[in-house]
Amino acid sequence: MKLITSILAMLFVVTSYSQVGVGVTSPKSDLHVSKSGSDGGSIQIDGGIRLGGDDNTPGEKGRAGQVIMSDGNKAEWVTLGKAGDYTTDCTVPNKIATINFTLQDGSSGNSVNVTSAQMTTALNTLPEGGIIVLRTNTATTYSQIMTRLTVELPSSTTVLNKPFVLAFDGPNGSNNSLKNGKTIEILVKANSADTNPIFYELSTVSSTRKFYMRKFSGTNSEYKVSELDNSSGATQPILLFNSYTIKAISDETWTFTTRDCYIQNPKN
Repeated sequence: MKLITSILAMLFVVTSYSQVGVGVTSPKSDLHVSKSGSDGGSIQIDGGIRLGGDDNTPGEKGRAGQVIMSDGNKAEWVTLGKAGDYTTDCTVPNKIATINFTLQDGSSGNSVNVTSAQMTTALNTLPEGGIIVLRTNTATTYSQIMTRLTVELPSSTTVLNKPFVLAFDGPNGSNNSLKNGKTIEILVKANSADTNPIFYELSTVSSTRKFYMRKFSGTNSEYKVSELDNSSGATQPILLFNSYTIKAISDETWTFTTRDCYIQNPKN
């Protein structure tokens, strides 16, 4: 009995603040496990881990395939590649920011539809990056041969190392549509204040995989990140786009990686 009492006294210390120490006499958190013995301070859990909940409600155990992720304040169960109702295999965090804007049917792409200021504001709400949902103010059926959506990138130094992907959708609860035989492209344009913007691009030829460093070109120093062509024979809701993971890595320097990843809208 003395031995058991001594072991318990050594391993578990409850302070006046209800902090519990395992292998430590002055715990620094509600539960503090310190390295001791041959097991290195490890924790063995034979059942599930519950997150959230309160004094009256048990927390959630999560679903198969989910992982524990911190938002900086608390931990939660998340499904990798899913944020809200949007799904992607682009390598971005599971967070969403929304930009509301107008895209006219048949827009030529020569004028900016989503401004750098809007992009900066959105990315400021995503400390590690994520999905930026571009929502049109009204649900639209695009019927012109070609409609181009042009997004001006923010100043690279203000959003360094924040990977993001662009989703294109209708107002909350609605999808835009595309008529048969029509196409929509999403272009990103270098910031107008940049004097010599460049980007890294992965080769499209699998036998010669390498990165190229290129200047932004085209009429408006743009780069095409997505294209959707409808040849189904009927008008269809816009639910899926190919895309890239976009990230600023230095002054006036961008990367377009995870070639041909996708971003999927919820069906509304």
